[in-house]
Amino acid sequence: MENSTTIQNEESQTVVLCDVPRSDNDVYRIARKEYKGERFIDLRIFFRSREDASKLVPTSKGVCFREKLREDLIAGLIMARQAPEVERAEGEQFRSVKICEVPLSETEHYRISKGAGAKNGFVDVRKFFQKDGAFIPSKRKGLSILVASLDDVITGLMLTEPEHLA
Repeated sequence: MENSTTIQNEESQTVVLCDVPRSDNDVYRIARKEYKGERFIDLRIFFRSREDASKLVPTSKGVCFREKLREDLIAGLIMARQAPEVERAEGEQFRSVKICEVPLSETEHYRISKGAGAKNGFVDVRKFFQKDGAFIPSKRKGLSILVASLDDVITGLMLTEPEHLA
């Protein structure tokens, strides 16, 4: 894990806690944000710029959640780590199994699932919202964490505790 810096503008402040390697060209960036007096944790994929390999560029793949949900999400990720590996049936591109849900409101929650793709196992954290009486996944608010990186992501999220931010 690489540690990084503080970024500030007029309305928000971002403290980058760590970058967890995902591949040669991208990382999971874990940051603590403060916006209009509220604290958030942002877990997002960043990729290395083609023009400047030292520059990391954010993608839309990620989740940003209120700091008060941190412990529930860490507990869900730990449950996913301890769950048995998911097996794909022949001919399936991927398969996933729901591990738990972290409520946000009566009409929204984060779902944590564990799955297997063609090449890698993954843990998916995705926001779901209620529509027509059923919960459906958000297409934009989610992130798949490679099982190989999961322990480092959990460790990085633990760094978001207030006593580690001093």
